[in-house]
Amino acid sequence: MRFIRHLEPWVNVVATGRAVLNSTLVLGNIIERLYLVLGGTTFTKAMINAIRVKLNGKVTFGDISGTNLDLWQTYQLGNTAAGFLTLDFVEPFSKSMQGEILGAIDTNAAGVNTFTVEMDIAGATAPTLDSWVQLRDVDSVSPGNGFNPKLRPLLRALIPTSLTATAATEQQYQLNVGSGGNSLIKRLIVFSTILTNLRIKRNSLDIYEFVAPTLATWIQGDYGKHPQANMYVVDWLADGNQSDTQPTRNADGTLSNYQFLLTASGAGTYQVYADVYSILAGI
Repeated sequence: MRFIRHLEPWVNVVATGRAVLNSTLVLGNIIERLYLVLGGTTFTKAMINAIRVKLNGKVTFGDISGTNLDLWQTYQLGNTAAGFLTLDFVEPFSKSMQGEILGAIDTNAAGVNTFTVEMDIAGATAPTLDSWVQLRDVDSVSPGNGFNPKLRPLLRALIPTSLTATAATEQQYQLNVGSGGNSLIKRLIVFSTILTNLRIKRNSLDIYEFVAPTLATWIQGDYGKHPQANMYVVDWLADGNQSDTQPTRNADGTLSNYQFLLTASGAGTYQVYADVYSILAGI
């Protein structure tokens, strides 16, 4: 792998506004991670209202705040420090090399012509923003090295859905897991202070049955994860096996019928992110 500093410089890094990174230097490579370094007089993760990645102008990873992205990375890796954020497209604890880089942005295989990152900043003072990218050469994922070429177009996407609970009860919701209806669901990440229970049915069969936050936290700790307060994760990849992803289509090609049922302690909101594998056209 290679680490490249700066890429092209960020544009419009201001106290309140939208900073933008447009990079052509990453094209022709596989993008595994983007490391962000926050600096200046006062610039914290809490001052980032949203971060999004756009490929060919389409948001594929997005609209997550700096605070929530930091909570997510801490859950995954147990690694957090002021002034640093990671945009991660890989699975670092997968049990195979193929699995680890599955979801990294193979710009050639995925047909990526433009790579853009946007950051909405509010309330900073004289902020600075620097970045490093972790790249892999496309030659390193050849069939001769044991990689399946059919998997190269798959991307990691982070797709948001905002939901509202009207009372202390269980309600069924629709979640955006990819407009193309052909994703593999790795996880659901729910940021909320009101969630007390969650269950999921696929084609009327329970696949995740009445798992309270305390139980989910305990199970994920068994696999070395680092659960965070007010963040609930339905993690089908906690054990590092990509074969446990949940398909959005049945074996005969028809769409699966998912029921997402969340129980609230009272009226409030959920911010849900579907963490999926998909091709660019399916996001």
